[in-house]
Order: sequence, then structure tokens, then C-alpha cells
Amino acid sequence: MDITVKVTSIHIVAGIIAALISTGLTLGWFGFKNDIFAFFIAVIILYFVGQACQKIAGDEISGFSQWLWDGIAPFYFTWVIAYTIFAIYL
Repeated sequence: MDITVKVTSIHIVAGIIAALISTGLTLGWFGFKNDIFAFFIAVIILYFVGQACQKIAGDEISGFSQWLWDGIAPFYFTWVIAYTIFAIYL
């Protein structure tokens, strides 16, 4: 499988997981409600997933532009859409 597909797929799955955790923080599943903390949890997850993908990809993905379109953008759009759907329906 192409490294771009791997990195994008990992970021999409991580975006769904981050959306579920963020929804839990927004709806008070963990004992408190905090929308700002929910956003920062997503950013922290994005950082660690990016570091893990950097180890997987090595030098095959270089430059911020490629990381933006292969990792950050898919994670962000998946997180926003899944977070909105989870917050409305859960």
C-alpha cells in the first residue's frame, strides 16, 4: 500500500477516535463539560498521531504541504464532521 494512503487512513481513524473523546468531554461523559479542553485533546491526538506517522513514513513524506494534505486536513475534516454528528445524535 502506498505510504500516502497509510498516513491518510491512520489520520482518519484517529480523527474519529478524537471526535468520540471530544464528544464525551462536551456532553459530560467524564464528569465535567469543557468544549475548549475537547478541542485541545484533538490537537494533542493529532500531534502524537503525526509523530507516529513520521516514524512510519520516514523520509517518503517531506515538507509541510504534503503533511497538511496527507495528515492534518483529513484528520481535521473527519474530526469536525464526526464530532458534529456524535454531539447531535449521542
